[in-house]
Formats: sequence, C-alpha cells, structure tokens
Amino acid sequence: MRHAALTSLVLLTPAFMMTAQAQSSEIISTAAPTSVAPEGCLRLNDVLELAGRRDPSVLIARAGEDEADADIDQARSLYRPRLDAVGRTGVGSTGVVDSGVSNSIGFRASQRLIDFGDAKYARRSARADFAAAQDDTRQAALDAATQAGFALLEYHEAIAQIKLTERRRDYFSRQLDSIDKLLEMGGATRTERASVASQLSETEGFVLELEFRRDRAETQIELTTRASSPICAISDSSDFSSAPSYLVAQQAVTQALDNNPALGALRNRAEGEAARARREARARLPIISVVATGAYSSIGGFDQFEFRDRVGVDVTVPLYSGNALRAQKRRATARETAARARVFDREQQLREDVSITWQRLNSLEKQLQTRVEVEHQTRLQFEAAEIEAGAGTITYRDLVELRIEFEEAGLARIQTTFDLEQQKLVLRSLTGRL
Repeated sequence: MRHAALTSLVLLTPAFMMTAQAQSSEIISTAAPTSVAPEGCLRLNDVLELAGRRDPSVLIARAGEDEADADIDQARSLYRPRLDAVGRTGVGSTGVVDSGVSNSIGFRASQRLIDFGDAKYARRSARADFAAAQDDTRQAALDAATQAGFALLEYHEAIAQIKLTERRRDYFSRQLDSIDKLLEMGGATRTERASVASQLSETEGFVLELEFRRDRAETQIELTTRASSPICAISDSSDFSSAPSYLVAQQAVTQALDNNPALGALRNRAEGEAARARREARARLPIISVVATGAYSSIGGFDQFEFRDRVGVDVTVPLYSGNALRAQKRRATARETAARARVFDREQQLREDVSITWQRLNSLEKQLQTRVEVEHQTRLQFEAAEIEAGAGTITYRDLVELRIEFEEAGLARIQTTFDLEQQKLVLRSLTGRL
C-alpha cells in the first residue's frame, strides 16, 4: 500500500516532464528569445555608452581636463607680451648731498627674448599633463562603463536564475499539494511532507535573495546611466558583449600596453615630470627680456610731474636663493624617477591582469560547454527517475535529490555564462576597447 501511495504521489503531480524538453531548451541558453524588446529600452551597449558619459566620476575627470587645459594657457603666456600698470613712491637720494621723495605712475611692457628653455619646458610639461588628464577621463569612462556592465550582467543573471528557481518552487509546491492529499489517505508520512516543505521554503528564500540582487543591479544601472528607460529582455546573443579576438595572450597584452588609458596617463605624467626636471635644471640660467616703460614721475612733490619713458633689455640671473633652486631641482628629479617607476609597475601589473583575464576567459568557455552537458545529462537522469518513480523502483527521496541536482546544474550553467560575459568586459576594458 505504501508503495502504491508513493506511486500515486508522482502521478498526481502535474505532468512536468511532458514539457521538460522544451523547458530545458529554454533555460540551457540565457540568450534564447524571451520577448520582443520594447522601443527605448536599455541594452548592454546603451548602458556602457550612457555610463561612460554620465557617471559622476567622468564629470570629475573632465573638470581635471579643463584645469590642465588652463595650465597650458598659463604656460603659453610666458612667451607672450606682458603689460602692467605700475605705481611707485619712495625716498632716496637725488644727488650727491640731498634726498627726496619720488613718485611715479605709468605702464610697463615686457617680452621675453631668451630664457634658455624655461618657457618651452613649461609648455611641454603642461601639454603632457593635459594629455594625462584626457587619459584619466577615458579611464574614468571605462571604469564607469565596466561597472555598469557588471550591474547589467548581474541583473540578467538574477532574472535567469529566478526563472529557473521559480520552476523548482512550482515543482515542490505541486508536490506538497499532492503529499497533503496522500497524508489524508494515510499514504505518506509527515517526514516526507516536512522534507518537501523544507525544500519549498529554501527555494522561496533563494528567490527572495535573487530578487534583491536584481533590484540592486537595476538601481545601480539607473544611478550610473541616469536613465529611466526599462532594461531590455535578452533577445539574442548580440545583447551580450563580444571579447576581442586574440590568438595568444601576448597579443592581448600588446593591445593593452598600447591602448590602456590608465597606463597612458602614467606615461604622460612621467613626460611632464621629465619636462619639469629639465626646467628646474635651467633655473640658474639668465632670462633676457626687452622692457619698455612709460610713466609720469615727480621728485620732491606732487606738483612737478613729467613724462619719462625707457626702452631696454633686462637680464635676470639668480645668484643666491638659500639652496631653494637646488632643492627644487632635486624634488623634480625625484618626482620624475617615481613617475617612471609607476609606469613600469603599471606595465607589469597590466601584463599580469590581461594574461590572467585571457586565461580565465578561455577556461570559462570550456567550462560553459561542460556545464551545458552536465545540465543535459542531469535532465535526462531526472526524466528517467520520473519514470522509475512511477514504477516504484526508486524512492521519493532519490527523486527529490535528482530534481535538485538538475536545478543546481542549471544554476551553475547560468552563473558560468555570466562569469564569461563579465570576463569579456574586463578584457575589453583592460585593452581600452570597451
């Protein structure tokens, strides 16, 4: 009688396996068509583009770019004419035995003629800093886009796992209804009911966690992109990222060394520090300027002003500054050395990051094939167990365990799918091709 009750439990469950093949085909690939994407919804490329333009970190980086551009204008002004209004008053000798108060007011115009590279290296360092600021903006956009892409992938992963887990919840919910009916007839035990109820509660808790992950990712996308458009459902594989095609890891490393914005910023800053070091090394050389002044001056009172003008050449040579010039040179040289070391360190780190990401990506592609095959085999195993349970050759507990294995294989396949997509984004970001 007990055997017959368990057989009835399986048969009373709505015919899940009548559509098992279709359902499995749907969940094996998260890129399978689900619905037609509405107009104005956000796909991966939309999220990447909007985050790369609108994220606050990008706006901050652009402000730094404007600041560096202003430094270029300031450096250029060193070789442009300068006009100053001049007012002067003082007490001094006007002759051999007398002294008096002198006053003057007028204008002073000056233009550098020769500065032995001072203005040139000032402009060079400013241009290098501006190029570094542009690379910082590119890197900020890459980072923002990458994080938004991660959030979108987490959103789609959570939805795919929710759909699969809801099937498990529906399955155990139907099983619980069936076992309650059998309990009334004395054909099942409370232990069996508690086991099914436990699985149902665990599944419902997991769905709540997945829904939290989905909502969190959706909030991150909205804040990063500042767009209120809905997120598109996955319609085909083109919704995902495409990894750059590299035959060997060294090709990816070369691409990263050429295009990575963070590395480019460090290289430009090193060039800027080198230019500043050369400028400081010339600090003891003279600066020769042509100077013209025109002023109304008086000596001895405010009622005897007369116009005076002067045109000449000024030569400025620092003689003593209390070791300030030497200290400035040492500081500039130390900063250049540190900047060069940071470039080398970043190159080494980039080589490691790209190589590991490339290896991880290739490993995940192989793992995904294995995950799909495992899910397929566990589905076949569960189908066979359904038939065997109906014939009474396996226990109900075995059937439940096989069902859980089937679901876990699907969850593992989904996770591997989106881990692979995440690594594609990482590789594109490292190589500056996002």
